[in-house]
Amino acid sequence: MGSKALAQAWLDGEQDYLEHCQRDHEQWLPPKERERLLERDEVLFSDYAAQFLESYRAADGSQLTEASMRKKREAVAHLTGFFDGMKLSDITEGDVNVWLDGYNDGVHSQRHAYQTLKEIFAKAVREGIVEKSPCTRPNPKLPKSKQSDIPAATQEELELIYRAMPDYCRIVVYLGAVFGLRISEVCALQRRDFDFKRGVLHVRHSLSRGKGDVGELRLKGTKTESSNADLPIPDGFVPMLRQHMTELRDKAPEAMVVPSRGGGIMNPNTLRGIFDGARKAAGRPDLHFHTLRATAITTAAVVGGTPKKVQQYGRHADAEISLQLYQRAADRGEKRLADKVFDSLVAPERTPKFVRTELATARKRLQDARDRVQRLEDELEALESEKWRRKPVKATGTAPRA
Repeated sequence: MGSKALAQAWLDGEQDYLEHCQRDHEQWLPPKERERLLERDEVLFSDYAAQFLESYRAADGSQLTEASMRKKREAVAHLTGFFDGMKLSDITEGDVNVWLDGYNDGVHSQRHAYQTLKEIFAKAVREGIVEKSPCTRPNPKLPKSKQSDIPAATQEELELIYRAMPDYCRIVVYLGAVFGLRISEVCALQRRDFDFKRGVLHVRHSLSRGKGDVGELRLKGTKTESSNADLPIPDGFVPMLRQHMTELRDKAPEAMVVPSRGGGIMNPNTLRGIFDGARKAAGRPDLHFHTLRATAITTAAVVGGTPKKVQQYGRHADAEISLQLYQRAADRGEKRLADKVFDSLVAPERTPKFVRTELATARKRLQDARDRVQRLEDELEALESEKWRRKPVKATGTAPRA
C-alpha cells in the first residue's frame, strides 16, 4: 500500500473515531494521548511493582536502609504472588478485597504488604496510569502488643539477671535498663561513646548489614533522629562502667563496649539468646531485652519525671524536642532523673564502706524507733492517768455525815 493510501486510511480511521465520539458523547482525544492510554492499559502489575522498587525513596528523598528495603521487597513478593499476570488497570476494588480477605501470613505482614500496595497505586494515579486507587479499605488493625503487658523488671530481678549473664557482657543489663537503649544500640556502643569527663553517653549508632541486608554487621545511624542523643551518665553508674572498660582487651577508642567472643560487633541475636537464658535463671521467662527499655521509661515516670522529661528520656520519635548535645544532657533536672532511675534499678556494690554506711543508717533508724516507742508509751501512760483522775464519783443515794 502506497503512502497516499496509508494516509487516506488513517484519515478514514480518524473520521470514524470522531463520529463515534459525537454519537456516544465521549471526549475526543488526540492520537498521541490515545496511544499513551493504550500503552497504559497494557502495563502489568508485576512489571510496575518491580519499577516501583527500583525507584523507591523515603519521604525525604533518601534511600532506605538495606533492612527496610528487604521488607519492602518481601511485601512486593506477597503482592505479585496474587496479582501476577494481571494488568494494573484491570485490578478492581473487589480484587484487592479478595486478596485482603484471603491473606493468612500474619497481620503484621499483611499490613505492610497492603501499605505497599497503596503506595504502588498512589504512584500509578500520579503518573496517570490508573484513574483512582482500588485500595479503599483501611489498614488492617494490629493486635495489642503482648510486650506492653509484661511487668517492668524490679531491682532484685535485674541483679539476678546481671549475675546470671557471662562476665564479658553482663553490663548490657544495666545499659538497657538505665539508659533505655535498644539491643542494636547496645551492640553498637564504642568506648569513645562514653565521655566520663562530662558524664555523657553519646548514642550515635545502630547496626545494619550490607546490600540486600546480608553480610557482616556494620555501624549505621540510629533508628530515628530523636534516638541520636547525648544521655547523662548517673554518678553511681560510673564505677561499674569504668570497671567494665578496664576488663576489655581492646583499648582503642573505636573498640566495641560489648564485643563478640571473637572480637568485633556482637550479633544482637546472639546477645538476645544469652539474655534469654539469664532471664529464665532469674525467674522472669516473660521478660524480653526490649522490656529493659520499657523498665527505664516506666521507672523514670515512677520516680517523678514529668511527661515531657520521660518522653525525652525514652527518646521517642514523636518527642517535640529530642535530647540535644551536652547542654541538654547536663541539665540538672534531667541529671537528677537519671540518678533516680539508676538508684531505683541498680543494686549498689556491697563494699566495706557501703556496709558501714548502711549499718550506721540502720542503727539510727533503730534508735529513732526506740525513741518513738518511748514517747508513745509516755503519752499513753499520761492519757490513762488523766482519764483516771477525771473519772466521776458514783452517787450512793445517802446524805454525807455531819
